[in-house]
Amino acid sequence: MGSSPSARGHMAQVIVGGFATMIKDRANNGITEGIIGVFALADGVIHLALDFILFHGILIGNAFPAARPGGGVRRPGVPPGPRIQFPLPLNEMFLLNFIGSVILVWLLLSSGRWPQARRVLLDVVIIGYEAFTFVCWWLVGRPNPMELGYLSKGVEIVVIVAVIAHISSLLRSRGVAGTRLMVDR
Repeated sequence: MGSSPSARGHMAQVIVGGFATMIKDRANNGITEGIIGVFALADGVIHLALDFILFHGILIGNAFPAARPGGGVRRPGVPPGPRIQFPLPLNEMFLLNFIGSVILVWLLLSSGRWPQARRVLLDVVIIGYEAFTFVCWWLVGRPNPMELGYLSKGVEIVVIVAVIAHISSLLRSRGVAGTRLMVDR
């Protein structure tokens, strides 16, 4: 009904300010998503490169057929230490890591119009994926062939930090939109 000019001016400032913040947050989300995508793909490529470095490009099948389960031929680049038993040969695990990275980046880049809850859920999946890779590397004995083990883990940490920033930005932008809606009422 009849509101004073100063109240309408204040409401307009809040709406314009909220809109400007929303645009800034979306731009920051785009930059953050780009960082996540580049580093997640880089991590996948590092794991794929390990297939060529350690297993001479054998992507599928046992790269060391002479090895017996629980002993036999020692894999190059893997220091002695705690072992975990993977469900597939390590070369196939590296290939799956690369494929998983590509799929997660594709989902991230195509999630722009998803509801916010699904985008946050995807971010949590990415964090879990990177953390699982890190933990498996740790349990295998922290191998570092050609310094790629540490490089890969550094990249995974960057991805996790960027995804946490992305979640924070998504939740912050939701708060701004909610504030704007409350003012409109």
